[in-house]
Amino acid sequence: MRSTSSRRSAVALLLCGALLWRSAPPVAAAEAAASGEPALLLKYAAPDLTDRSARQALDPIPAIVAKELRIRWVPVPLEPSGKDPPTVEIPVPDDAALRRIAGKVSRASEQMDKVESAAADRLLEEAEKECRSYRFTEATRPFLAEIFLRRGILRLWEGKTSDAEALFSRARALRPAFTPDPALFPPQVLSRWEAIGRRPVPEAELLVESLPSGAEIFVDGERRGVTPARVRTRNMTPVTIRVSHPGYRDAETTGQWLPGDTESLRFSLPGDRVARLGELLAGASGGKGGGAGPMVEELSAAAGTPRVAILMLERGAADVGLRARLYAGRPAGLDPALLGETSFPGGKEGAEISGKWVADSLAADGWPRAERPERPWYKSPWFWGVFLAIGVAAAFGAGGGGGGSGGSSGGAVAVNF
Repeated sequence: MRSTSSRRSAVALLLCGALLWRSAPPVAAAEAAASGEPALLLKYAAPDLTDRSARQALDPIPAIVAKELRIRWVPVPLEPSGKDPPTVEIPVPDDAALRRIAGKVSRASEQMDKVESAAADRLLEEAEKECRSYRFTEATRPFLAEIFLRRGILRLWEGKTSDAEALFSRARALRPAFTPDPALFPPQVLSRWEAIGRRPVPEAELLVESLPSGAEIFVDGERRGVTPARVRTRNMTPVTIRVSHPGYRDAETTGQWLPGDTESLRFSLPGDRVARLGELLAGASGGKGGGAGPMVEELSAAAGTPRVAILMLERGAADVGLRARLYAGRPAGLDPALLGETSFPGGKEGAEISGKWVADSLAADGWPRAERPERPWYKSPWFWGVFLAIGVAAAFGAGGGGGGSGGSSGGAVAVNF
């Protein structure tokens, strides 16, 4: 019996030792990162690299470098004027708004019956303006079609046939199934309505310009050319127009347009310092900074740290593997210094190699190495290993020595000679 309890004691001692060993945690990585110096890392990939290849190579590098150096990465600073314009929701018309619009159209019809053209035109213009302040829905489109029809009639009275036909086309686009009643409309209106039925349905036409020009135009995410250009849309629901130019921040606007609308959209694109910096360094030759010093100094000041690292990634020679260039910022607006170039394979293995190379290169440039904290003797695995070995041996030794004097559980009698 004594030997069995001794074995249980040894097992208990082993489990307690394992728990104590696990309860002695190493220094937390978060604490080490919090005590590090702030630093900014800017990563660029050549356009001919696929997004997946670039991410596999670049995404692991910040964590690898942070383990080797006593730093903590800070986020890339936003542009000083980089505030996105507020998104304005186009409201849906309520019953009160629809009643107001209907009242204006009705009064305009009364004025036309009295041949008060100017008063009728003014009321129709006010009704159209109020309709446009709301989202174009099935509730507002019949009003808009009626407004365009009656304004077209007014243009016919003035002898402006081409203007009248344009307005009739817009009314027909909004209500394709509508046909004027011969009992209510004069033959002049009926003949013009029949003539526009043979024409294509009008579309909204937008002239999109940008400063600088040459920006790509996207309509609801679909590319439609480069500025300056005219784009057309038949969509009467809210549409988002976005322009994008390398080296500049995107700009966009959201609006809604009716068939036959024309409008000029002009965008002034704010410069994107981070993208522009990448262009300067990509075009630099002979290890020079390409005049990027002042831009790096601005980013350094905005990020609140003098330590700026710039990593450029491109395809390797003969499309084999990848090649990286590493720059480090310099004070007083000087161009960033090229710390070195290296080639490495793609994938996870390449990321480990490049991350270690980046850390070693920055350390050689004076960036602080991470200090390896010394573990107290009572947290050393060697101490607990020796302690457990002695404890287990002692427990088993005690069980073996007392076995002769104890009774046997199987009924045998122990005899001492």
